[in-house]
Amino acid sequence: MKHLRYKTLAGAIQLALLGIPNAYAVDVDALERRIHELESRLEKFEKATAAVPAPTAAAAPAVNPEVQKLTRKVNTLERKLEVQDEVTASNFTKLPKFDVGTNGFRISSQDGQHEVRIRGAVQADGHFFSEDANHLSTDNFELKQARIWLEGKVFKNIYYKIMPDFAASGNILPDAYLDYAYLPEASLLVGKFKPSLSLERLQGDSDGTFLERAFPTYLASNRDVGVQLHGAFSKSGFTTEVVPGPIDAKNTFTYQVGVMNGSGDDGSPNNNSKDTNDNKEFVGRIFAHPFQHTGYSWIEGLGLGVAGTVSDPNYFSGDSNGALKAQATPIGRTTYLDYTKTYQDPTKAAGTLLAAPVSNGEHYRIYPQAYWYAGPFGVMAEYAASSQTLNGKDSKGKNTSVRQDNTSWQVLGSWVVTGEDNTFGAVKPIQNFSPLDGQWGALQFAARWTEMDIDNGTFKIIDPNLSAHHATAWTLGANWYLNSYALIRADYEQTSFDGGAKAIKGGDRPTEHVFATRFQLSF
Repeated sequence: MKHLRYKTLAGAIQLALLGIPNAYAVDVDALERRIHELESRLEKFEKATAAVPAPTAAAAPAVNPEVQKLTRKVNTLERKLEVQDEVTASNFTKLPKFDVGTNGFRISSQDGQHEVRIRGAVQADGHFFSEDANHLSTDNFELKQARIWLEGKVFKNIYYKIMPDFAASGNILPDAYLDYAYLPEASLLVGKFKPSLSLERLQGDSDGTFLERAFPTYLASNRDVGVQLHGAFSKSGFTTEVVPGPIDAKNTFTYQVGVMNGSGDDGSPNNNSKDTNDNKEFVGRIFAHPFQHTGYSWIEGLGLGVAGTVSDPNYFSGDSNGALKAQATPIGRTTYLDYTKTYQDPTKAAGTLLAAPVSNGEHYRIYPQAYWYAGPFGVMAEYAASSQTLNGKDSKGKNTSVRQDNTSWQVLGSWVVTGEDNTFGAVKPIQNFSPLDGQWGALQFAARWTEMDIDNGTFKIIDPNLSAHHATAWTLGANWYLNSYALIRADYEQTSFDGGAKAIKGGDRPTEHVFATRFQLSF
């Protein structure tokens, strides 16, 4: 191979020299010998170089001590800076984040796993009754709510709410619960909260369309103590949102299943009151937005659901836990059904009434419910049936058990005339109230019709001259949203009754006319 290479190289040189006179012609054999000699010498040089030992440390040039000292100082300072940066970065992750804005006052950890939100609500009302010749009601100003509460989460998944109400009498802690929402499909709610029953009751206390809720709400428990499993599912391809608490109006399908002490129609346990009944109340509810995420905005806000309860309370006469709460008109809150207005005790002097009846036996409720919000328009409808066994005494003083089947329903409609979207929650104004800038907030008009029917069997144990057996109310309202926190409400309601006239046996209670206003701040 080497010989061939030499011949080739020599040939190339010879070709390169073509055209040179013959006197300068190259001897190919001589070139070949020279190349061979050069390669041999290169090979010997490489072997000799490999045999020379590497220079020792002693042969290295001396280093200046001052240079070494400065080098060590520089290295030390660089390490200190690195450590300081690490400590600063670590401390920064421990600093809380503060947020004050349209979502209220919020303090949270840097990683978002811990959070506390400070909230509050004040409702100052005025009620003015007209055509009240019998003085059944009194014009008044009322502090309806004065609440400040904490809500948030710890370790990402454990949500909480503690809400006292300093305007409430005998029940200064409406809500106090924990909600372990590790999975949106199955969360566990424990404590005191609204049972998942009446749709309008589950609406935020500051988010309603009118000053007060309609008749169906008052056949459901107000608050109760217990445990509830709840969850939500979203349409395929969309993320299910975690919504802690007893109501979820955001996801496609939701469910709630709970076990409660049971507090009766419109009942709410007082603080630290203990249940005296071993039997518990079972609550269930399903609700769906069947057209959510379909792209048809006019129908996406349709929600349909049904809820119900089953219990078997067993209270005795005189047990305060089994007391039946009076029923009142929606806006005027004037009592038209009072379970303490029983018959005269035939064994005692005039003016002495028999003991009030108590709930004793199977009690169940059912609540079909729906709403529909599309752009500025909104509609809500709800039906309620409450069936329970009452133990009391008839007009002759004999023990009597009656089956009471009360029913109620309502339909309301609302329209935000300033163009904002109508929702199950609060309306958010496009522009905050600022008249000098020509901004007036948002304005909503609303109308409602609602009825309540009391089972005639009830009047075997209470006096029909002192309580009505049917009430019908229609309401007109206007809501002026100054901003996301403040609003002014104005409602007019007229309620007519069947029965309940004390002066005329078998007559009707006079129609109630009431105009009511509210200034509300809720953040």
